[in-house]
Amino acid sequence: MRVLVIGLGVAMLFILSGCTGPTGVDDAEWMTPPEAVVIVDGDTYETVRGSFCWSNKRQGGCEDHSGSVDLLANKEPIIVAPGEEITIDIPDGPEPSEYSVDFSLTDQYENIVVLAVENKFSAPTEEGLYYFSYFARWENKTYDGDAYYAFLIEVDKSARE
Repeated sequence: MRVLVIGLGVAMLFILSGCTGPTGVDDAEWMTPPEAVVIVDGDTYETVRGSFCWSNKRQGGCEDHSGSVDLLANKEPIIVAPGEEITIDIPDGPEPSEYSVDFSLTDQYENIVVLAVENKFSAPTEEGLYYFSYFARWENKTYDGDAYYAFLIEVDKSARE
């Protein structure tokens, strides 16, 4: 009888040890995609996270939000010079497996694709407001998913004079 009780105790320990995430990370951690920021001329600006689907391989979920124009209503634009370098960073999270950057000039969501290399790209050369969207996807052993981030850029020729 004593051997049976000890055996059941050991079996229960093995079962309960499987209740942590794949790397020992709590299920509550990483239940949403990490935050992204925009860096211009050494200054850091927040983005607005839009729609996403996210999973830590044990739990997951999705949220659906409006597009970048609606997400950025009443937000102050980031003022940049024409052609100025813009960097998107995820300071407290993993690097995405893939990403893309696009922008719209109006609420018609033109989705003009921007060439970004290593999360860096040049601001448009024409003055005006640009509604940017950054799409990131993660796929690895611990978590996977995708997210959209929005930020508003105003190109102004006198920005860095």
